[in-house]
Amino acid sequence: MHKRPIGIWIEDGLIILSLLTLWPGILGWTGAIFPLLQYLALGVLVGILVRRIKRFRKVKAQL
Repeated sequence: MHKRPIGIWIEDGLIILSLLTLWPGILGWTGAIFPLLQYLALGVLVGILVRRIKRFRKVKAQL
């Protein structure tokens, strides 16, 4: 069985945490920290997207 690298596990966990930052807005909670957390989560998600695109391109180049 193929073992997943720890970096991918971390990325998956960060994606789940980023999804959780949407809930304060859905629940109508107010506060200055919530939009800041959402922008931070957006930056994290963009970073993950860039890493995964690089990883897919590397695999594609090996084919």
